[in-house]
Amino acid sequence: MSHTPGTINDRTWPAVLPLALADFIAYWRALPSAAGGVPPKAAVDPLQIPHHLLPHIGLVEAQPAGDLAAGAKLNLRFRLLGTGHRRATGRDYSGRRFDDLYTPEQVLAFEQEYRAILLGGQPSFARRSSLKQNREFIIFQRVLAPLLDECGQPRHVIGYWHWENLES
Repeated sequence: MSHTPGTINDRTWPAVLPLALADFIAYWRALPSAAGGVPPKAAVDPLQIPHHLLPHIGLVEAQPAGDLAAGAKLNLRFRLLGTGHRRATGRDYSGRRFDDLYTPEQVLAFEQEYRAILLGGQPSFARRSSLKQNREFIIFQRVLAPLLDECGQPRHVIGYWHWENLES
């Protein structure tokens, strides 16, 4: 795991996932799938998401400015983030574009990560840290999984964030 003061960036899947992350993966895999086993966004029904997962679910929209596979810029935007995100970070990022929230270097890294998820068709794990408004770092484990748009193109990512050092 790479570790620098105040940050964690590890994409290695742990031997045992926290139960909620395992539940999220099971939920995503149980969705009716389309091309390559990837479910469409339309299959996500908030009423069918297990209740205990809802506060920590997020949905990201990816709008490529050209061919996704050719490396076109991805315009990433948080479509929605559950109430667990606001509680953990002290902020609401729902509706916000990554370009407005992060440095150009961070945006580029996110674009590469999300592109791999969208094109790979499989969930991705990461363990990271995030800065809260009070300048305190919080640590989370996160699984992101691709979703298809109404035309069958990979354009959405659904995820679950498990905040390690916060009280439930």
